[in-house]
This record gives sequence, structure tokens and C-alpha cells, in this order.
Amino acid sequence: MKTVKDAELRRQEILMTARELFIKKGYDKTSVNDILKVVDIAKGTFYYYFSSKEEVLEAIIIEIVEEGATKARRILNEQSIPLLNRIMMAMMAQKPDFEGSEEIKEELHKVENVKLHRIYLREMIKKMTPILEPLMLEGIDQGIFSIDYPTECIESILLLGHMMFDDSDVFEWTSDEFQKKIQAFLSNMERLLGTKKGELEILMQMFGQL
Repeated sequence: MKTVKDAELRRQEILMTARELFIKKGYDKTSVNDILKVVDIAKGTFYYYFSSKEEVLEAIIIEIVEEGATKARRILNEQSIPLLNRIMMAMMAQKPDFEGSEEIKEELHKVENVKLHRIYLREMIKKMTPILEPLMLEGIDQGIFSIDYPTECIESILLLGHMMFDDSDVFEWTSDEFQKKIQAFLSNMERLLGTKKGELEILMQMFGQL
């Protein structure tokens, strides 16, 4: 058991070091040798855990998604928070929010890294859907939602929300345009969830728009 634990600790050390270097120097300017120097390991040791620098970034992306999922789970358990607010807060929790997150996001948006962006989306949907599902079922039980396909509804909202807010800088919207997009997003959410018109208007406050 000790060997397994040591191996996992070493893997985490490589990931933490690589993450710091990617943020400080940039992904392109960080080499495998840079990581080796900081961690103080042989090249063979690195390749025992990862086949390439890209694979390290893949692992970091999966970690980032899990960090967001962990925050969402905590929100899920906060029964004092109204249901609609919990849903939106849980969705927003998966958005990377840490020092250097913009650098990681910029890397994801590069054309040559489309594979990494797909990994992020796949992991985000896989992790977040089962977290949000109980909230949707709670809303159905309370008569707030009317949904025939709750799982697929969650997936649609997550994907649309990611495009609207995580990738919003790609579209270069003005402040006024972005506010309109948020209003449209919440209006579409109402239709998907089968809520009353204007039910989600209170959530505009969460975006600092009111």
C-alpha cells in the first residue's frame, strides 16, 4: 500500500508543479525539462506517469472540473439556499475560478487544443449532471419544474451555460450585448425547466445585472 500511496503523491507533485509553471510561464513556454527540474526527478520517472506534456494538461483539466464539482456538491447540501439559487450557484461553481484560470482557459480555446476543450466538456457533463439531477427532481416534486427529460435538460443547460459564460470572451460581446445574452439564457432555461415566465428573473442578481 505504501508504494501505491507514494506513486500517487509523486503524480500529484508533478501535476501541481506543472500547473504552477503553466500559469507562470505559459503552457507553450514550459518544457518537460522545466517540470523535471522543479520536481527533481529523472525523465524516466516523468514518463512513467505521463506520456507527454499534453497528457499532463489533460490531467490538470480533469482536476479543475473535479474542483468545481466539489464546490457544487457543497452548495447542493445548503438547504437554507432557495432551490433556484442553488441550481444556478452549482452551475456557476464549475467555472474555473483561481489564480491563473484565465491562462488555462486561454489554452483550451486555442485551435490546436480542441481535443483538450472536448475533454473539459466531457468531464464537466459527466461530473455535473449527477450533482444537479437531485435538484431537478426536487423542483419537479415541489411543482416548480415540469420536465419530461430531466437528465437531458441538465446537459442542455450546462452546455449552453458553458458557451454563454465560460466562452463568452470568444464572442467579444459588449456589456449591453452580454446582459441581453444572460436574459435570453434565463428565458430559455425557463422553457427547458417548464417554469412560469419570469420565475428565474431573480437570478439576474447573481450576474450583477440588476
